[in-house]
Amino acid sequence: MSKGYRRSLFVLMATALLTFAFGAKAQQPCSACDPYTSSCSQTCLICDVESYEGCLTWEESTCGNNSVCVPDNCTPSWSETSRVTQGTYDGNSWQDCTHHSVQWVTLTDSNHCNLDSYYWTQHYCDNVIDGYKNGIYPDCCNGYGPGGTPDSLYTCNGYHSCTG
Repeated sequence: MSKGYRRSLFVLMATALLTFAFGAKAQQPCSACDPYTSSCSQTCLICDVESYEGCLTWEESTCGNNSVCVPDNCTPSWSETSRVTQGTYDGNSWQDCTHHSVQWVTLTDSNHCNLDSYYWTQHYCDNVIDGYKNGIYPDCCNGYGPGGTPDSLYTCNGYHSCTG
């Protein structure tokens, strides 16, 4: 193979590779559209022909086809509207401990962007360290925390997760 031929072949292959890399779009299945963040015009893929091995062919669609999306002309404005402690526990070692509060947090979109009102609120479980003690074998589930005031009274119910 001549040098010129190899060089031309290299240039042709590099050009084809770059064209493919820049032309390819990373797309997600429409089932992965997030009703809290996906815009209605965001493109996605619907399985057109399925087999026992998975999807054989895909059809391009938009997240807006299922009407659970954020319109392009609306920007959600999320703010915390509720925080309820559902669980408390301690994380301790021989030298110190931390008091944890497990809280169910509600966020509300004041712009009511989603076309379905069910998605104007969302929730998550937050694990917050809200106190600590130092010393030998401290207990962060009973007694007062630093400062010794009733505001720093540590109790625990042993729940490590939210129930919703």
